[in-house]
This record gives sequence, structure tokens and C-alpha cells, in this order.
Amino acid sequence: TMVWRKGTADEQLLARACGLVFLINKLAGSNNEIGIRATIDTISDLLVENLPGGSGSLRGKLPGLLDKCELLMRLGDEYRIQTEESTAWNDEFLSQRSRLANEMHRIEAERDDRLRKKFGEMVKKLTLAQGNSKVTRDVHPVFDTQLPPDADKRICVWVRDGWSIDENSVRADARQAGNPPPLIFVFIPKRSADDLRHQLIEYKAATATLERRGVPNNPEGVEARAAMETTRQTAEGRIRELLDDAFAGARVFQGGGSEIQGNDLQEMITEAAGNSLQRLYPQFGVADHTGWSKVYEKARIGSPDALKTVGFDGEPAQNPVCKAILGFIAREKKGADIRNHFESSPCGWSRDAVDGGLQALLVSGAIRAISEKGKPVDPKDLDRKSIGKAAFKVESTTVTTAQRIQIRKLLQQGGINAKPGEELAAAPSFLQTLMDLAGQAGGDAPEPAKPDTSFIEEIRLTAGNEQLLAIYNRRDEIQQLTDQWRHLAERIHKRRPNWVLLKKLMDHAAALQDADVIAAQVTTIEQQRQLLAEPDPVAPLVASLTQMLREELKRLDQEYEKRHKEGLERLRNDPNWQQLDENQRYNLMSGEYLHEASRPKVGLQNTSEVLATLDKCPLSTLIDRVAAMSSRFDNVAAGAAEIVEPEAQLISVPGGMFKTEDEIDAWTEAVRQKLKSALKKGPVIIR
Repeated sequence: TMVWRKGTADEQLLARACGLVFLINKLAGSNNEIGIRATIDTISDLLVENLPGGSGSLRGKLPGLLDKCELLMRLGDEYRIQTEESTAWNDEFLSQRSRLANEMHRIEAERDDRLRKKFGEMVKKLTLAQGNSKVTRDVHPVFDTQLPPDADKRICVWVRDGWSIDENSVRADARQAGNPPPLIFVFIPKRSADDLRHQLIEYKAATATLERRGVPNNPEGVEARAAMETTRQTAEGRIRELLDDAFAGARVFQGGGSEIQGNDLQEMITEAAGNSLQRLYPQFGVADHTGWSKVYEKARIGSPDALKTVGFDGEPAQNPVCKAILGFIAREKKGADIRNHFESSPCGWSRDAVDGGLQALLVSGAIRAISEKGKPVDPKDLDRKSIGKAAFKVESTTVTTAQRIQIRKLLQQGGINAKPGEELAAAPSFLQTLMDLAGQAGGDAPEPAKPDTSFIEEIRLTAGNEQLLAIYNRRDEIQQLTDQWRHLAERIHKRRPNWVLLKKLMDHAAALQDADVIAAQVTTIEQQRQLLAEPDPVAPLVASLTQMLREELKRLDQEYEKRHKEGLERLRNDPNWQQLDENQRYNLMSGEYLHEASRPKVGLQNTSEVLATLDKCPLSTLIDRVAAMSSRFDNVAAGAAEIVEPEAQLISVPGGMFKTEDEIDAWTEAVRQKLKSALKKGPVIIR
């Protein structure tokens, strides 16, 4: 109080500020929801006396005064009255914060947990209802670095963030996923990373301090705990703001690369999930009707016209749903397998549609049900619980004339002409044709995987009219798959030669400096079976490798020519060479493969010429030829000297590395003595 009244202006200002800090701490400790904190801005605004002049001068002056005051301590941007208890709490807080700064894996784990929690808050559990029949579809978020193995069989939302991957990589993954996959890609951008890390450290340090210090039983301790809780809440609030900012920039990509536009993350993912449903269940519309549950109920009591409930008035075996079920049963199937097949991609039918179709077929006599004990089951006794355990067999073995006509048409489309009554004899060849076609529609990487042909094997296991009926019942599926396999086979046939070309080029380019970049892309194409991806990923790599090899061949060819000319010039100035006749010169040059006819022919016009050149003379061979050019001309010169001077001696001069003039002098003297000694025995040729 005395300082407040009689101290200097700065002392009076500091005393008033300390009083405000004390009051604000008290007020915030018992009324935290009001959000007032003892920051420089708050204290300055409360201390201002000249309202028109504002608090600008105080904001510049107060930090220096408050930071030097021993009565106060600073937590972040907030000031608090310092007591013995508060000092202990603050020391613990600073210790926890220092420890966390050195254990960033804990902060990263906290950040990842909050990103997942934030995603869960913004995108509530998504359960979509597909079609008129309102079939429930779950959407599964994935936060791992790798997708689950069954990602292509359900709708997965792959959520990744800018702290672990960049947006371009996520976009590239979406494009490379192909089209049309059911995958949804979400990218959360990395924003205010340093601030977020700081606030997470503050939050965890405050939390750890509260846990370690416990609940005090004295007024100073209660106040210190309240201050620490405020610090934690402040950090929590700031973390939420930073995460809100990051999620505001979230991007959503459909598998295939197209981006979903919008401002609401849940709405964007819902839209993408709707698109994915169409991709995952392209045949869903065949059985999308609200009346299938009634079909089951009516058929179970023996009603022959149960399918009228879904607007069908013909024979049950001709209904699209029943026809597909008949085709799948082929010879025999368990109810659980039938359900699983049609409830999964690409159908995604409701359980009501599958059970209703089975029950309608049972009532019509097209199929029969057998219990687990091998006894026939009356359709009226087949409840829902028993369908999965029962086995279903096609009842009729009679093939009508109309059915035979349809079978012959299918055989003809497969390239097999069968006369009336010869359908059964032609069936094995037709099934083998299907197998061969399926084999051409896929293969080893990078080609697509070979199609599933298990249903063809199932048909092969049948015999007689059962086999013909199995073909008839699945004729639409066979026709569709045949067209699809032919299309795939044609595309593979067109793309495969370029892939073979790329692998050959890659073999020749392995030693090039920049080849590892292309090699990584080649590996990706092979591992992800992207031969048929659009746009074609192989052609640009063939062009790039061709250009790289072309430039290297051109460089080596020019270097070959340069060194060859230099060698010829040396021979022209060699007195021994000048004394030889043409025949002697020819023999010496031929022995070292230095004639023009021995020069590797380098073709650079196109990829075929480049490959032909490399097949005859690989880069390593050409590099060796160029490197050996000088020594080969040395051999020719030595050969000329031997012819002109038969008594001449070949003397090799030792190589070496010199660091001082003394070393050079020593080497020179050694060579000099060696040559003088040899010269006594006759002429000397230095090699």
C-alpha cells in the first residue's frame, strides 16, 4: 500500500499491476468459465486511465516491469502471484515440460490420438442406407500406414495427415488405386505444427503436474492447483482451435483421383461413400426392392405367385434374382455360401432378397433343400435360421428345347458350333475355351491377376443335363465375363510388348546414373500390377530410357571416334610406322581391332535401333573399348618398332603417384638407370 501511494511512477504502476494479477487470479480460480486471464493485454486494459489515449504505452512498458518482479511468475503468456506453494507447482510443471520436449514420440502419439478423435467428432459413425431396400452399409475409417487386405471388399476411408505424408503422395495413391475402387482418401494438412507441438507439451505437462501434486489441503495449494488447471484448459482450448484450422483444409479424394468438393468433411465423405457404394455393388439394382421380405413370407406358406410382390409375374426361374441364384448353385451350394456370395461385392443384395429368391425357387420346384443330416426339407419348415445350414440342389435335370437353343447360342459366341442334340458333347470344349480366355485375361505381374474361374470348375464337375443346365443358368454371367475377359486379353496383348521392351532397356541401363529413379517406377508398376493403368505408365518410361541410352551411346561413340583419330595421328608421326608397308600396317591394326570395320555400329534413330546396338555391344563392352583405345594404339606402335628393329627391347615404365619434387627426381633417376642398362643390350622401346 505504501509503495502504491509513495513509490516512483514505475513502482506505483507495478504495485497496481500486482494487485490486478492477484484479483484476476482469485476471480479466475473460482469462476474459470468467464475466461479472464492475467495477460499483458488484460492488465494493460484494466490499468488504463486515459481512455481516449488507449493502453498502447502500458503494453510496451509492463512486460519489463512484471518479468523482473519477484512476487510474480509467468506461465506462458499469463502472470500469477508467486507463493512457496505455487513455486513448487511451477517447478514441477517446468520439469515435466522439459522432459516432454525430449520425448517427442509421446507428443506425436498424443497428436495422432487427437487427430483420430477429432476426425471421429467431425465425422460421426457413418452408416448408409443403400437403395429403396435401405440395405445398411458401414463406412470404415483406416488410420494405419497400410490398407487392410479386404479394403477392396468394403468401403474404407483412409485418413492420413501432413505430419506423416504429403498431399501429392495421397493424391498419387488415389490415382494409382485405379478406377473404380470403393476406396476414399482423406488428407488432413499440416498447419501451425510448432504451435500445436508447444500446446500439446503444455497440456501434457500441466496434466502430469496435476496428477503428481494431487489435491492440496491449504489455500495456497488450492490456488496453485486452480492456476495449473487453467493452464491445462487454456492449452486444451488452443489445441482445439489449431485442429479446427487443420481440419478446415481437409481434402477428400475418390479412388481413381477425383476430388470431392465441399466445406463440410462429413458431407464430403458421405458423398464419396455414396459413389463408392455404386462402385462396390454395381449389381445391387437387380435386387433393390422393398418387397423381398414379403416374397419370403408368402413363399414359405406355399404361395406360387410370391414374386408378384416385387412386380414379377413369370416363372420364378426367369426372375433376375432367382436366375442368378440358380446359376450360382450350379450343382449344389450351402445356404451360407449363397448368402455370402450375393451379399458381397459385386451384388450386395439384402438378406431378404437372397432368402426370398431361394424360397420362391423352392416353392416352384426348381431347387430342393437338404438338411445337415442329409434329409429333404419342406419349404414350409425352412426358417431363416436353417437357410444358412441347409444345402440347395437344382431339382430338374430336363433341358427344354428353348434352353438348348440358348445354350447353342452361347457356345457359338465362344467359337464352338454345335448341332441340335450335340450340346453336351461340345460343352467340355466350350468350358476349356472359357478357361483359356480367362488365362489370357491376367497373368504374372504387372498384368492383372488371373480371373477367378472356380465356377467353371464347378460346372466341369457336373455331368449330363446337369452340366447343360448349369451353363444355361449362368449364361448371362458367362456372356458378361467372356466379353470382359476378351477386352482384358486384347489390352494385355497390346501392352505386353512394350513391357518386355522396357525390361530389356532396364537391363542395359542398370549402370546409368539416373536409372534408379526409373527402376523404382518399374518396380511399382510390377508390384501393383499396373500394366493396364490409364494413362499408360510404361510408354513414357520406354521413351525416357531410350533417350538416356541414346545419349550415352552417342557420347561413347563420339569418344571412340575422337580417341581413334588421336591414335591414327600418333601413328602418322611415328617413324617406325612410316617404314611399314600397307600389309604390315593392316595386320597390326587388325590384331588390335582398330580398323573401321571393327568399330561398333551405333544406331540411334529409335528404340529398336538402340536395343539392337546394345544387344550386339552392351554399354560395358563399349566403355571398355573406348578406355582401351590408347593402349591398343600403344601396342600397334610397339609392334611397328619390333618389325623395324627386331632386336629392340620392350621396357615398361612403372607408374606412381608423387607428392614432392624429391619423389619425382627419384622416379626419374630410377627410370633413367633402367633405360641405360637396357640400352646396352640393344634398341629400347618404352611401353
